[in-house]
Amino acid sequence: MNCKNCLHIIPENADYCESCGAKVIRERITLKRLKNDFFNNILGFDNLFIRTIVGVITSPDKVISEYVSGTRKRYMNPFAFLVIGTAVATFVFNFFSDKYIEFALSAQNESYYETMFSLTKPNLDKNTVAYQEQFLLYKEEQKEINRGVQNFMLKYFNFMAFLMIPFYAFLSLLVFGKKKYNYGEHLVINSYLLGLGLFSGTLFFLLGLVTDPMIYLLSSLIIIFYYSYTYKKLGDYSTGQILLKFLRFLVVLILLVLVISILIFVLAFIGAVIYSSLNK
Repeated sequence: MNCKNCLHIIPENADYCESCGAKVIRERITLKRLKNDFFNNILGFDNLFIRTIVGVITSPDKVISEYVSGTRKRYMNPFAFLVIGTAVATFVFNFFSDKYIEFALSAQNESYYETMFSLTKPNLDKNTVAYQEQFLLYKEEQKEINRGVQNFMLKYFNFMAFLMIPFYAFLSLLVFGKKKYNYGEHLVINSYLLGLGLFSGTLFFLLGLVTDPMIYLLSSLIIIFYYSYTYKKLGDYSTGQILLKFLRFLVVLILLVLVISILIFVLAFIGAVIYSSLNK
């Protein structure tokens, strides 16, 4: 028989068209059918969003491979999926902005500030009063800077989430190559995975509000697992290979962040010099 949406020839017992992904409808319209369609399509698992998020949670490689291979109507568009995840996260994080900043800064404990301060003052004796005074000033300054950064990120959270997608896709292309997936397909993969990461981050953030704030950090471990698991399945890598790929990903990420940081510093320095010369 032919698909009623795209006219592609499909088997008689098919539930979905392998070409366009549309569901095969055989039953006539009845009141019972209308009721079932309402609960399934709007409230149930036939809903594109529900089906997509359940699929990304249970079988992310299947959702991605089917979408990339052409089954587009069975799942939500990856960028639309990311838009919903970003919107939910932006709303929740901004609604609890004070708690979000507290959670975000919770990983930066006393030892973190001591380590960073010792790097800036390597010759200062820790046992002196001068060290303690300067360290306290440094810690308060860093806390204010970090709060300012987090407030900025909250304000432009949705924009920054989309800005990171091309960056992550580029990293994925460098690490996993373009032999099996090109840059556009890496964009699809990262959109689905980052969307899932935003949903899980929001969920663990809300759980952290009523339990322990440290539980929020688990969302980072979950998205790392999903990235590794998904690319392992998509690329048919062994556990050892995916671990090496993940380490390569971290190295490339660190190098790119360093390069970007140096460029920002150089541009800021040039800007300061130009500003100074114009105001002489």
